[in-house]
Amino acid sequence: MIRLLFVFLFLIGCEDNIDSDCGECGLEIYAVSLYESDGVYELEYNEDLAQTYTMLGATTECGWSQHLRWDTNLRYRIGGQDLRLVNPGSMTDDTGDANVMFAVWEPFIGQTVKVYCGYEAECGVQFVDSLSIRVVNEE
Repeated sequence: MIRLLFVFLFLIGCEDNIDSDCGECGLEIYAVSLYESDGVYELEYNEDLAQTYTMLGATTECGWSQHLRWDTNLRYRIGGQDLRLVNPGSMTDDTGDANVMFAVWEPFIGQTVKVYCGYEAECGVQFVDSLSIRVVNEE
């Protein structure tokens, strides 16, 4: 977990140190179909499923074939193994957009999960963005 934090801090720190023109490149991640309140998305847990999931999106405006890396601040431990709550990678399409699945189990009800995404553009600049998802069970 600490290693992930250092990687993202390094990525953020490098963004200002590289003197390259990336044109319109950037990074914005968002939850495709979740409600956002005060900067936090809410995911309603579905008790009828083993996992509750939603799609996350990313916009880079940097064209196709950007390899995006995804991670979260929390993981699910089962059978001695840590499972990610988000797929670790996705690729952008020809418009610079990408999608990835995010899923949680019942123990995450009441938790707020921080999701991170980052990539390095062809010009050498690294971009990072994050969002928060609160898992609720109000039904």
